[in-house]
Amino acid sequence: MKKTIIQLSILAGVIFLSGCAVKSSQLRTFTLNPTYHYGKVAHSPYRNKSVKVAYPSNVKGKSGTSINFSYSRLEVGSYQNATWASSSSQLLTGSIIQALEQGRVFKSVIDYTSLANTDYLLESEVYDFQHKVRKNRSVSVVSIRFDLIDTSDNILVKSRKFTYEIPTETVNAVGYVKATNRALEKLSADLVRWLAKP
Repeated sequence: MKKTIIQLSILAGVIFLSGCAVKSSQLRTFTLNPTYHYGKVAHSPYRNKSVKVAYPSNVKGKSGTSINFSYSRLEVGSYQNATWASSSSQLLTGSIIQALEQGRVFKSVIDYTSLANTDYLLESEVYDFQHKVRKNRSVSVVSIRFDLIDTSDNILVKSRKFTYEIPTETVNAVGYVKATNRALEKLSADLVRWLAKP
């Protein structure tokens, strides 16, 4: 009888601990949803033109749903209990399109999947998009270069790289995602201002 009670106690403890383990490791899914703190730009040389936003390429050759972090220049990884809702490049494409539509830099902004011809093509290359942790410093790093191309002759009109390091409130995926959305708010405003300049 005593042996049975001990076995039941151990079994209950194992079930309790496994329940805690499952609860703590539940997969959370995040998205990019920055708030755009600007309206239509006053002037734009492209007000009557159309632009197609190309799917971002990545200099490191990867773009997936993994949320990446690094503890040093050589030590990198991905969160096991957190993921993006779509690939990071797809989420960035949506954010860029929304930013350009909000700023009204172009008459129309379309996705790269469209077969329609446009006056311009906006290409982007992601240099860095990760949670960077170094000693007591934790930041969201967003670094993207944009190239505006005239599709009538495929000539590069302008090019600029934007880089942001936004401190995180917490050293985990939640803090990183919040900081990344703040970085994209800054990126969106700067991108719209830059494109609107002649």
